[in-house]
Amino acid sequence: MDHLLLVLGLLKLENMHGYQLSDLIDKRLKYVTDLKKPTLYHLLAKLEAAGEVTKSVSREGNRPERHTYHLTRAGEAHFAELLRQNLQDAPAMYFNDDIGLLFLNELPVAEVRGYLEQKRARVDERLAVLATALAQHEANTPAFYTLRHHELHLQTERAWLDELLGQLKKRLSRQNILECLDAAEPSAPKRVVKKT
Repeated sequence: MDHLLLVLGLLKLENMHGYQLSDLIDKRLKYVTDLKKPTLYHLLAKLEAAGEVTKSVSREGNRPERHTYHLTRAGEAHFAELLRQNLQDAPAMYFNDDIGLLFLNELPVAEVRGYLEQKRARVDERLAVLATALAQHEANTPAFYTLRHHELHLQTERAWLDELLGQLKKRLSRQNILECLDAAEPSAPKRVVKKT
């Protein structure tokens, strides 16, 4: 749904050919999406089949044909509907690295600390890039708010990593994650724990 909103929104701003869209998303909108070129072209075909975009064909010299996509009225209506939905939605947040955290005690603590310090360094690098990008936008603009939202999430991530690294001084407590999950749900049947 968010990818559809992005593609429809960009085409509402300006008619574009597929390469322009892909390049813009890949180079300038990497903060807000992970939309890849094959998925983009799949979405464009889907939107065309639904009558939400049309395309025109052009050619310059010996270059290959270009398909320029145009938003239809149906596409504009769908964009407005998706935008209203997106702005009021409060989605559940899932972080892929939380899965690894469940199994922290399966590695030596020194090794875990090393990986988490590398993660913190990458967060700091991303924050530096964002600070540069933010400085190029006036406050109270959509681009500024989007980048600031991303910056605040990264600052929280860095603070959380600092806290976690501070707590991982010597060793991790051993804990069977399955027992922990069972304890959180009193109605779950008691698990027979395998001794290791």
